[in-house]
Amino acid sequence: MKANRRRRSEKSNAPRRLVTTLGELISAAYEAVPGMGDQRLERALELLTHSPLARHMYPHVEFVR
Repeated sequence: MKANRRRRSEKSNAPRRLVTTLGELISAAYEAVPGMGDQRLERALELLTHSPLARHMYPHVEFVR
């Protein structure tokens, strides 16, 4: 009897999509930066608006205060 084997699909060169909620993204940014209170909030906002990640997401998501 032949064993059933699944074929491996060839990996495409297309970038993989990351799916997350905006709340999780904001929480992760807040947890990633040092500081307390308003200072921490400002640093998280800076991370979300001026980082390479923010530039990559810009056409789709824009964080404003």
